[in-house]
Amino acid sequence: MNVLLMLIGVLIVYLAIKLVFRYNWNKGLGVALEFEKKHVVNGETVNVVEVISNEKRLPLPCVNLKFQVDRELEFPGTDTNSSVSDLAYRNDVFSFLANQRITRRIPVKCNHRGVFKISGVQLTFAGPFMNEINVLKVGSTCEITVYPKTVDSKRFSFIRSRISGEAECKKYMLEDPFVFRGIRDYTSNDSLKNVNWKATARTGNLCVNEYNESVSRNVCILLNLEDDGMLTYDSVNEEAISLAASVAEEFIRQGINVSLISNACDVDTKEAVGIREGAGVGHLGSINTVLARMDLKLEKEEFAALINRTFIENVSVQSSDNSVYVVISASRRKKLQQTMQKFEKKYGQVIWIVPYMTGGEYSLDYCGIRPEGWEVK
Repeated sequence: MNVLLMLIGVLIVYLAIKLVFRYNWNKGLGVALEFEKKHVVNGETVNVVEVISNEKRLPLPCVNLKFQVDRELEFPGTDTNSSVSDLAYRNDVFSFLANQRITRRIPVKCNHRGVFKISGVQLTFAGPFMNEINVLKVGSTCEITVYPKTVDSKRFSFIRSRISGEAECKKYMLEDPFVFRGIRDYTSNDSLKNVNWKATARTGNLCVNEYNESVSRNVCILLNLEDDGMLTYDSVNEEAISLAASVAEEFIRQGINVSLISNACDVDTKEAVGIREGAGVGHLGSINTVLARMDLKLEKEEFAALINRTFIENVSVQSSDNSVYVVISASRRKKLQQTMQKFEKKYGQVIWIVPYMTGGEYSLDYCGIRPEGWEVK
């Protein structure tokens, strides 16, 4: 009889504990997930910060935090808490005392340009006796923007020199006499009318006034990512995007305004991307964000049609002598070459960079533009 009563008592205690945990385990349970940085460059590693708090007196022996991310985000090392199929799935185990908060930082390597989100966040609790499944779905999501990496500076030096030379040729030599910049030593190229006689008398050396340029130089990047009707290699398009990022970074650092026009579409708006001319670190970040958000799987407008509509047939757009136009296009269709020939007649010399696979070629047979080949290794 005593044994029976003891068994009944144990059963009552078991059921009471089980029910208490079943109906109270998710109360006061908070989850926050975020990336330590809002944006990184392709190839960099960033931490995912997991913060879980148990704000109640009831301890939780085993809680699983599960979420999913794109497979291009890799959890490095010998990681047994994640698996990869179509997505990368993460499963972290936590054990809580009463009123406890736990923070973990999980490194993740960003292996591709793009915008990536953490989704499918949920907490699971197997009960105090590990024999049931309780699920709490969390609506929290966060995202990170992965900028395209820039190309090898040594390989890029020749193209950089050509663009810089063209920008220098198109530089307005007229200076604004109302915007004084400073005083410097006289050189043989200076006009005597700019000599500052007071500074010359004070220093004993011939000095001249220096003024700001009246018109800023501009580099406009025309990025074409349409298919060429043949085999399409993602690596070629990604290299073209990296080239665009490299051109923008190089000339923004020189204080030159940079703009971007492309037929690739934004991952969310599904519309062709572009950004007006500007300079500075903030503008470079805007260009990199636009490049990162391009979804190459979306349908693209024919680039020849885009150039015709935006520039050649648009009477409101006038040719600009102080702009250098850099075309980055692996596609070399006859129609596109003929369109760019018309563009060059209206706007001046065009620099066409042609990314191509090893063993390929990059000649332009239907226009007089001299191409710059860029081998994709």
